[in-house]
Amino acid sequence: SGIVNKKHGYDGNLWITEQFRDVWTASPLYDWSTEDVWHAISTFGYDYNRLYDMYHMAGLSAENMRVSSPFNDYSRDFLHVYRVIEPETWSKLLMRVKGVNLAAEYGKSNSFSYKKMKLPEGYTWKGFTNFLLSTLPIKIRENYIKKFKTSVNFWHNVGGGLTEETISELIENGYKIKFNGTSNYTTKKNRRVIFLGEIPDHTDDIKSTKDIPSWKRMCYCILKNDHICRFMGFSITKEQNQAIKILKEKYETVGNDI
Repeated sequence: SGIVNKKHGYDGNLWITEQFRDVWTASPLYDWSTEDVWHAISTFGYDYNRLYDMYHMAGLSAENMRVSSPFNDYSRDFLHVYRVIEPETWSKLLMRVKGVNLAAEYGKSNSFSYKKMKLPEGYTWKGFTNFLLSTLPIKIRENYIKKFKTSVNFWHNVGGGLTEETISELIENGYKIKFNGTSNYTTKKNRRVIFLGEIPDHTDDIKSTKDIPSWKRMCYCILKNDHICRFMGFSITKEQNQAIKILKEKYETVGNDI
């Protein structure tokens, strides 16, 4: 759905999208499976990144062969592979990134699995979130607090568009909500829901918890090191984009010596 353009396709091809005047992008392989890609490489002799050969020798399945940043929720589980396939890069990571060896050792264990984490005895999710905030450096803590306050204010005063199924579940389980028109951010113009009183501590009794606010979701952002809070629906800000741009420019200027 992110690639196929049903309105502005080129010459009837919905996978060709106009970006701006006389500039088009094409994604002809959008519906290929992993097996399709490797079958084509084998059959037609297409060139490919030889890193995949090293992944194969390291024992990874095709679905787990990723070429991306080593530091995100998906890559962390495979940090240990760097030691096998790129020992020189691994040495640089050890010298420059605190905790990378710990993450490589325990990335696939329950120690780093926020989904399997049990709430410590005597804590609510709100209480545990505040405890975790108190352990963070000031700048990082203030960033999370700002995001959390923005989210709470949004769900108390503006509201988010939820499906009728989710709304029915909320009402059946006694959540205090009211409606505030319809949402412009959902394709089906879902009703906008405002939460009255305290934000829920958790929403484990609701099947569709993805778009519902809770202190548990806030806590997960901290446990995931999700500074942008994408898990709560936030996107990168202009200031963060600018900071990334500056870092990229610095890297291009200095090169591999940094």
